[in-house]
Amino acid sequence: MNAPNAITLGRLAITAACIGILDASFEPQIRETGIALIYERARPLAWVALALFLVAALTDFVDGWLARKLNQVTALGRVLDPFVDKVLVCGVLVVLLKFPEVQQRLPHWVVAVLIAREFLVTALRGLAETRGVPFPADRFGKLKMVAQSVTAALLIVIVARIDQDNATLGTVASVGVWTTLAATVGSGASYVWKARPIFAEP
Repeated sequence: MNAPNAITLGRLAITAACIGILDASFEPQIRETGIALIYERARPLAWVALALFLVAALTDFVDGWLARKLNQVTALGRVLDPFVDKVLVCGVLVVLLKFPEVQQRLPHWVVAVLIAREFLVTALRGLAETRGVPFPADRFGKLKMVAQSVTAALLIVIVARIDQDNATLGTVASVGVWTTLAATVGSGASYVWKARPIFAEP
């Protein structure tokens, strides 16, 4: 355990808090005079979740930069850092699917594709590391992370602004969803291509 890995674990704790608070901001209640389901959201909680998400996402580069600067790059760090990224984005997107206004813009199958890509890349990274081959994130993967983070942040803002007109913001978020899907599939294919030498080994 070194300083960069400690920072990564700190990001994991912030991620857990973000997911928990975002989930808590959704409070379904039954109206006493009927059977209609009323969705009441504690908007301050959604804004808190957004703040935590931005902290976790924007500090993503800190642990990697520090590890390189201090010459403390480790196999644990190469696995732990992308793991935290995956938990952050996938966890937030899964919770966001609870909100009807998000369901209009984020199809469930898109989230399934995003998660499937993460499982695939994690498996490839684990295979590479067991054979002593570094398998760090490349630029395409980092671009994917940026697209996912921006899109998730926009969707959280829509949740937090439930009583306001989100038409323009929703359009931008929808574009972000499809951009994220393209970047996710493209980066996944890139990692599979990069792992070809590993597949060729006995």
